[in-house]
Amino acid sequence: MARRLGACLVVAVALAATACAPDTGEQASTSEDTGSPYRIVQLVGQNQAGPAAINAQAAAQAAKAAVAVLNANGGILGHRVELEIIDSGGDPTTAVTKLQARLNSGQKPNMVLPGNTSAEALPMAPVITEAGIFSVQQGSANALDDPAKFPFLFKTPPIPATFAQGLLAQVKKVGAGKVAMIAGKDAFAQATVAATKEALAAAGVTLTGEETYAAEDLDMTAQLERLRSGNPDLVFMQGAGASVGYVLQSRVKIGWTDVPLVADSTSAVTSLLTKGAPDGLVGTDATKNVFVQVLAAAVGTTGGPNPDALNDMLAALKKEGTITLPLNAYFAYDSVMLAAKAAEETKTITDAKVQSEWLEKLTPSTKGRWALANYTFTTKSHGPAVDPATVAVVPASVLSDGRYAG
Repeated sequence: MARRLGACLVVAVALAATACAPDTGEQASTSEDTGSPYRIVQLVGQNQAGPAAINAQAAAQAAKAAVAVLNANGGILGHRVELEIIDSGGDPTTAVTKLQARLNSGQKPNMVLPGNTSAEALPMAPVITEAGIFSVQQGSANALDDPAKFPFLFKTPPIPATFAQGLLAQVKKVGAGKVAMIAGKDAFAQATVAATKEALAAAGVTLTGEETYAAEDLDMTAQLERLRSGNPDLVFMQGAGASVGYVLQSRVKIGWTDVPLVADSTSAVTSLLTKGAPDGLVGTDATKNVFVQVLAAAVGTTGGPNPDALNDMLAALKKEGTITLPLNAYFAYDSVMLAAKAAEETKTITDAKVQSEWLEKLTPSTKGRWALANYTFTTKSHGPAVDPATVAVVPASVLSDGRYAG
């Protein structure tokens, strides 16, 4: 194997990741020989501006942790796993450009982790498909689920319908017959709204009001007053970033904290709902009677669906750094573990078609090293099947090692 030159190197788990593509000193190879590594290329914007960088750093931390666990257990089919992290700056165009550059130089990856968001993953999906590379990613867009368009691409986060069923369980638990909803206007928000409305209607729960807000809105009192006029038993909030705080502060401003509010899984990731003052809102009036939608595995009183695997994951994450976000920000860990299982079961690290066909038959009874959920995929959808047991609704609490108090 030719020696790599310059500042770029493929990162084995114990080494620091770089944003550079390797040089062309090696010829493209699809060798199954155990002397060749299993190569994972991850594109994330760890150095981008703003809070999104923290999520990208969590995704990189998760991938490193998974690689460490695999290598400690003999790699994949005897192949040592190597991780190369390319910094995309969080920009979809940059991500595509850097992915194409990487695929045109050096040895072909066995797996690509395409970004940390749907906005990044969607434009990279056709490139990955054309190159015939296996991929399990953590974007949430429904468009990524289509095996007809992206036959080698799978995803790990629960689909909106799963979270909708989790919300419905909470609605039934508190005996709420009427629900109001406030959400953002972006595509993901509206997908969440659509799934939630469908679940509520099917259960015979009345939707008393539906409001939206723009990212630049700093005061939501008008929207909340309109919702309150419908006298709902529960409020569902979809949100992200600072908007979550503006909704909750407006709720306090109009004195409407007596009605329970359930924040969606995106809201739950923000530090506002995972930290106490002054960095967050937990323990203040803003989180009075506030609950969050989370992964069941992220609740400290449970062991999740795969307790032993979860313990391995937590230990490996801590070796890579502090666990700063809820565990659903670390789905890249399960992505790598699903890819490893597909390779091991099909006895190949290079045939994306065969690996994909095996993963389409995956059921919750299949055991592997994934920790955050059980997975079922089909020939019609490469998004996880609806599984309400994957999610939970718990009171907002200070996060500890990625988990809620429950």
